[in-house]
Amino acid sequence: MKKNKLKFWIGGGIFCAAALLASIWYAVTFNDSRLVVPVDLGSYTFTPKDLPMILSVLLTCGYVLALFIPRCFGIRKRKETVERTNTTRKLNPKLGLLGLLGFLGFLGFWSYPARGDVTPFAFFLFFGLFGFFYEGKMSGTFMDERFRENAARAQLTAYKITFSIILAALIILSQGKLFGSLEYTLIATMIVLSIALALGIFLPAYLLYRYDHDDPMDEDEE
Repeated sequence: MKKNKLKFWIGGGIFCAAALLASIWYAVTFNDSRLVVPVDLGSYTFTPKDLPMILSVLLTCGYVLALFIPRCFGIRKRKETVERTNTTRKLNPKLGLLGLLGFLGFLGFWSYPARGDVTPFAFFLFFGLFGFFYEGKMSGTFMDERFRENAARAQLTAYKITFSIILAALIILSQGKLFGSLEYTLIATMIVLSIALALGIFLPAYLLYRYDHDDPMDEDEE
């Protein structure tokens, strides 16, 4: 991905997030929280004050679709290229900055008390995109036997850690209501699952990078 194109996508994500936050603030402050709190679409009537929220949501949805749909279609092509060249795919490490979107998950601690919306907690999943940084650092690496062994070991370790966190959380949270509230229990479950899945995305790339760079040092010491 070219540098200018990368800046465009990162800047677009920041702009969409800022526009969405600004429209939420406007709706809560000047529009009686319309379209922020759940709305009965059957009785809904449009007013000009709804435009900021509608436009920001459409803009954000368009950005997400434009970001992910082309990459979904390109997965097969990249896979064929990797198999043909036997090297890892080329990726700009700066794509790891997309992991900053995970901090939007903290908005849930504001949105839930204000309007009962727990959706922002799902953004913690984006922390997993920090793994793009380490994957980018290994772009174009020849996948020899040792590299493939490290990749399998990293993937297995990531699965074990992710599964252990999810299992422990479910065992603990299923013991009873958290702080005496079933809603808090469900929120905690959503947060833990989002973070655990983010780790499942981040750890394979991070651990592979560490294994690939640390193993030669260990061999030299022996």
